[in-house]
Amino acid sequence: MEYLFKDWPSENRVEVLFTNETDEQLCLLPEHWPNQAGKINQASESVFLVVDGKRFPIEDFNTGYCPGGCALVVRPGETVSSAIAYDDFGLPAELRQVPKRLELPVVAYTCPNEA
Repeated sequence: MEYLFKDWPSENRVEVLFTNETDEQLCLLPEHWPNQAGKINQASESVFLVVDGKRFPIEDFNTGYCPGGCALVVRPGETVSSAIAYDDFGLPAELRQVPKRLELPVVAYTCPNEA
């Protein structure tokens, strides 16, 4: 799945945006999309900020148990966004103004409509 990536060096963060361009409701799991706090579940081996040829893994985070499930529901046509702090990648201060690329394997799946 594709997402839009924005870098905000003045705010020490990156932002990701995902738009559901299908006619079905989609869900994003916490290991494939940041939560409201910008944390991704156990993703240090799959999510990286690439800066100046170096890959900085995101710090691991344990989402824990979510009653009713932890997936983020994205309705048709809806856009969701989240910000991830540079500190979550351990990015050195001297690289904050350097162009960046995010490796984030976004996986969305069709999920049932809520009643």
